[in-house]
Amino acid sequence: MSITAFSGPAVVFGQSPFPAQEYNPELGASAFYSGAGVLDPRLAFTYTPGQNFGAFTGMFLGFDNITTLNIVPYTNSTAAIVASANPTSATLTLVSSASTTTGVSIVSQIARSDTGAVDTNNGAGFVALDSYTSVSGYISNGTSGTAGNILIVSTASAGPLAIGMVISGTGIPTGTTITGFGPTVNASNGASGVGFTGSYTISGPAIAAGTSGSAITVTASLNNALNAVYSNAIPQGSAASLNFWNPQALLGRCLTYTAAASATYTTATTNGYDIYGYPMTEQVTLTANSTVTGRKAFKYIKSVTLSGGTADTTHAYSIGTSALVGLPIRADSSGELTAAAAASLSVLNPVTNYTGFVAAVNTYPTATTGDVRGTIDLSNVTGFNLTPSTATNRYVVRQSPQPYNVGSNAGLFGQTQYANF
Repeated sequence: MSITAFSGPAVVFGQSPFPAQEYNPELGASAFYSGAGVLDPRLAFTYTPGQNFGAFTGMFLGFDNITTLNIVPYTNSTAAIVASANPTSATLTLVSSASTTTGVSIVSQIARSDTGAVDTNNGAGFVALDSYTSVSGYISNGTSGTAGNILIVSTASAGPLAIGMVISGTGIPTGTTITGFGPTVNASNGASGVGFTGSYTISGPAIAAGTSGSAITVTASLNNALNAVYSNAIPQGSAASLNFWNPQALLGRCLTYTAAASATYTTATTNGYDIYGYPMTEQVTLTANSTVTGRKAFKYIKSVTLSGGTADTTHAYSIGTSALVGLPIRADSSGELTAAAAASLSVLNPVTNYTGFVAAVNTYPTATTGDVRGTIDLSNVTGFNLTPSTATNRYVVRQSPQPYNVGSNAGLFGQTQYANF
């Protein structure tokens, strides 16, 4: 069955305000299966009349107080993106493999959301932040050793699993993805998973991989083969025409830039993409024997290049991740946010003072301006005050866009990112 679509606005009313003209004895609330929400209006993700069945259409679940982040970030690492080393050229060498220590993965390609062009970074791929994990478990129909489409995770100590992650391991077909949080299937680690232990549904044919008595290692990454950005959404229906942006996957982070004592380069320029696949460029001023933090939240890193000062191959530089994270929807004030966090995966404490919030930059973006949707410092907000800690600290952010912002791309998602590539 195809999508039913029509141009709005649409009005659903109970009865005429003039009872003598119309009376509705069934006056009541309206119900929508699986919910309703805000359609993403950007050309790369919105509905286009006549589009092919299964074409990606993005949306947020809900109209107000929208859950935009539900995250358990990896511990900050000053070398998550570029390991500390003396550079052999002005272009730094990015890490080349996934890590359960820093949470990065290597994604193969991104379809640029501004142009649609596929970028493979000359075959090298991109470093994706907070997009990788490894767990122990088995796949069955709920009964160990019997083929099915349920992944039961018995041990999880790295980052969380998210819907849309591609999984791999002994006996798991290439391209198998997590499609949902599974049913309760047994009394031992069999309750529905929400990121760590528990059960998950997976795509593809029924398989039996590992057993309850002999678990296998399952790795998982946010890496859709067509476009890495698509793995940041939860598909609806078999054709995946509608997709909820996934608050567990929309984590973008500001970067740290560390230069050793006596280092002589004065500028670092980073090219990459945000959580939605829009290209972005940041330029920061380096300080020898110090770590500085950028202002733009990246999801995918394409390159980091040093410049200024004197060419330097004898002092170490590294690039990493910070507790400063980006907001998925533009926020002009902290009054548009409600948030909670705790050093627990389930019990959360409300934020009482948003001292770590920085509003969206609404001037024309440049390489040195802040984030176009705004940022929040997880380690500097009263009620948070928690530095990201792998598999430990959970943060939930809800956003309510202002009425004057919901009618435009820039209102919902901020100014167009500055990019110089």
